[in-house]
Amino acid sequence: MKTVRLLFLLAFASLFFAGCTDDSDSPSIQDSGIVVDYAGSGNCGFVIEMDNGDQIIPINYPDDFVFAHGQRVWAEYHEMPNIIPLCDKGAACEITSISEINCAPYVDLYFSNYDSLARDPVFVHEAYVDGDCLHLKLSYSGGCEEHIIGLARMHPWCGTPPLPPPAFEIRHNANGDMCEAYFTKDFRFDISPIRAEGATKFSLNALMPNGETFSQTFDLK
Repeated sequence: MKTVRLLFLLAFASLFFAGCTDDSDSPSIQDSGIVVDYAGSGNCGFVIEMDNGDQIIPINYPDDFVFAHGQRVWAEYHEMPNIIPLCDKGAACEITSISEINCAPYVDLYFSNYDSLARDPVFVHEAYVDGDCLHLKLSYSGGCEEHIIGLARMHPWCGTPPLPPPAFEIRHNANGDMCEAYFTKDFRFDISPIRAEGATKFSLNALMPNGETFSQTFDLK
């Protein structure tokens, strides 16, 4: 199991009385939820907002699972009452089993609303197709405002066949954040709709911090 060590500390009393309560006595819960990456917000990181209303902070979880913002997951977990996280957005939990249900949906943009989503710069570390998901590792500067990052499908202004391959853009809204902390996050977006349309390739573009445009074409096998 992976253990997150840097973001969490034990409360003073827990240092003395941790042995008095066994975390394994906490009831096991199974449900689905959405992964949210709160990096840059206080002392938070990944939080899973469960459909049952729980907000859980994964302390221990299976070694082979990689969290990404926007994932929809199924998890079996129990609370760890002896651990008091510094993040105030959920309860510390051990996840005994977790799997991805699907990744985040993209947004459709058309010629009439191309400019409806902000296009602030973002640095693209890597981008690759994993099954029906496009996995992105992105970085941006900030720390004082909430940042919103999404994937937008840019539909062509003319719908007359033959149509070009689907084109996507990474859209980033920094909300005017002028702070200079640097954050790196993983995102996963669902590209199954273009597979269903029969697309064999697609393109991805993003505005980079140096003013250049990141551009890459992917083959769908």
